[in-house]
Amino acid sequence: MAMPNSSLRKRAVATFASAAALALYATVADAAPPIRTGATNQVPACVTPDRLMAFLAQRNTKVDARFANIARFYKLYGEGWHVRWDFAFFQMAIETNFLKFRRGDGRRGDVNETQNNFAGIGATGNGVPGERFADVATGVHAQIQHLVAYSGERLVQPIAKRTRENQNDIIAKSNRLGRAVTFGDLARRWAADRHYAKSIDFIAGQYQEQYCTGETHAAQETMPPAPRPARGWQDFAPQPSGLGGPLPEYVVDPKNSR
Repeated sequence: MAMPNSSLRKRAVATFASAAALALYATVADAAPPIRTGATNQVPACVTPDRLMAFLAQRNTKVDARFANIARFYKLYGEGWHVRWDFAFFQMAIETNFLKFRRGDGRRGDVNETQNNFAGIGATGNGVPGERFADVATGVHAQIQHLVAYSGERLVQPIAKRTRENQNDIIAKSNRLGRAVTFGDLARRWAADRHYAKSIDFIAGQYQEQYCTGETHAAQETMPPAPRPARGWQDFAPQPSGLGGPLPEYVVDPKNSR
């Protein structure tokens, strides 16, 4: 009689382990929202480019001036491709250590600030620097497009070489999930770190606590917007020919801009 009981115990342990593994998987997948926006997955109203830059400046007091419009580029290309651009921005913050491009101990990372590569595209470790993009806007656009591929959609002419060469495999793996791909699903795929998604979610939580809760959010809603550069920020983000997603409605037609 001992054998059947032992077998049942082993089966029960195996069943429990499987259930625990599934629960852990679900927790990781749900650690952050779906990559693509939709009716129930929108960027919160408390997220604005100016607030994102203020949030970043609190963690890096020496942000290079050429990154002054980077949050606006995330909004531009994120809305154009229907991507959660707030989480794409938080992903950039993790990848670049808030645009310091240095590790916590001060050592330089594999990617440097002149590459305009804000999410380590093509940086596969062991000193491999990854791709280089022409300017800040193009680098942000390349990241957003890479996220589109991870969401399961094929791009006709992606900017990044790695997107062009690997998107079929990326999309095939994403489609096997049988559901909307979340930022939580990027762990051990976009980055080898199994805590990658939780790190992005942690940064998002810090922002939300500071800008999206209670009296702080209410007070900020009544504050006048920060002054913008003399030139319209759209002037700094032309859609690369044949590469852009659908243009957001608010983008000024270059023919009619100042």
